[in-house]
Amino acid sequence: MTLDRLALVFLGLSAVTLLVALGPLLLGYWPIMLAAVVHLIVVGWCLRLGWRGNWARECMIIDRDTLAIDHFDARQRTRSEWPVAWVRVLVEERRMGERQVIVTCHGRRQAVGQFLPTHEKLALADALKESLGAAGLGGRAGNHR
Repeated sequence: MTLDRLALVFLGLSAVTLLVALGPLLLGYWPIMLAAVVHLIVVGWCLRLGWRGNWARECMIIDRDTLAIDHFDARQRTRSEWPVAWVRVLVEERRMGERQVIVTCHGRRQAVGQFLPTHEKLALADALKESLGAAGLGGRAGNHR
């Protein structure tokens, strides 16, 4: 979920909560509104922590010789480079039908797109295979499922 979409969800939640608390406020029960505002502050903080803790981004750059994968998350940034001519892209099925995209070469393995839904993982695998085939000198890259 993007930060913009999360903000819209929180805005909708806030609007509903404040509208519900408005009725008792008009009748003179102001502590209800105070509790609603405190509730929204706590929920907003929890959503921020949850989104920030699970935020991730990957940037993949494919040139004639290398595939570079930059992984960014809330804690760290890592970079790995792979020779295009020997890279294979695998789609492995894990527990309960969950799929995982793996980049492998000479015994090294790296999962990519872990934060994506399944249909986007499959699209990523297809795009990587196509791009690696085009970059690998006439399709020499070993990018099989």
